Amino acid sequence: MNKILTIIFLTIISLSAHAQGNTLLNQEEEDSTVAVIGYFCKNDTLEYLRTQGKIKIIDNDTTGQKQIREKFMIVVTDSTSDGYKMELIPVSYEAEDDGNNYETRMASLMWENYKNLHCRFTTDEYGAVQHIENWREIRDVLKKSYVTVFDSLYASVPGLDSVMPRKQLESLLLLGCSTEDGIKGQYDELEQLFGFHGMEVTMKKVEEDDVSEQGFPTHTTTESFYSTKKDEYDFDGDYVIRIDNETKLSANDMKDLLGSTFNVLFTGEINDSIGKYMKEAMKDGNEGLTHSNHSQRCYFFNGWPKLIQSITEISMGNMFKRIEYDTIEWTSHQWGVFTFPEEEDEENGKDI
Repeated sequence: MNKILTIIFLTIISLSAHAQGNTLLNQEEEDSTVAVIGYFCKNDTLEYLRTQGKIKIIDNDTTGQKQIREKFMIVVTDSTSDGYKMELIPVSYEAEDDGNNYETRMASLMWENYKNLHCRFTTDEYGAVQHIENWREIRDVLKKSYVTVFDSLYASVPGLDSVMPRKQLESLLLLGCSTEDGIKGQYDELEQLFGFHGMEVTMKKVEEDDVSEQGFPTHTTTESFYSTKKDEYDFDGDYVIRIDNETKLSANDMKDLLGSTFNVLFTGEINDSIGKYMKEAMKDGNEGLTHSNHSQRCYFFNGWPKLIQSITEISMGNMFKRIEYDTIEWTSHQWGVFTFPEEEDEENGKDI
């Protein structure tokens, strides 16, 4: 339940934050710039390890810790005159939490359904994702997966349907994966890896105060630079992009935003309780909500993503804090016409 609400809420806020970042990155400056372009070749293969975790702190007590680790491969299957054809191939999955966490159980059920499913997608000449070719196949698998997940969820939580009607929640999620754009949203790792391809980044620090499309005050700091070689897996020309974004919502903004979400998902009795809770929270002098995101994107000289890191923090005064971290890091690669010899580097765990 919390996961669904958080996804909806973060989507609203993050769209604005991402738009602000794109605006900054596309500014033309007199200073030197670096273009994020993928110089890929047929049969290029990179394996990535993605680590996602969440920590909740309520009244200074840490709770709700969980972590998911996924391995997947990106393979260039063809190079065309106007872009590339690629496949995302799942490799492995493991989850851990601090108890009987339904979110990790549901994610594990989803994995069992799509672990043998390859996502075939295309990019433009810069490496930005354009289309998912087999999105209908993925849609059908996801729909079956959601049925399995909801069967398990509603069977394990007696009375849940009276609080959060299954039909409403199921319809909402099925609607989200009924189009190609919806399926793209399911593969958010593609957006993280290739979302900046085709952009030109200024090699100077840029700060901007603005108002998001939803009308919330936002401050964004962007900086980029060429990274220093630290080991044999670094190359001249590798570069880094960092973006810090902070958005503030007043207590009234938060009440309106969450209230509209609850109206969609919950019954009237629950909505009344939530409304009373929000009023009490504002009486206690809470300063509303602060949403901050700190991201770092590291690329090899040829445009292949090397390390994508993101830390998102949502805080409501001293009452509540939620921290989410997401890291996608390469673990092995094979590029173009040359292949690195197979060897294990025990120090940093890279297979080359």
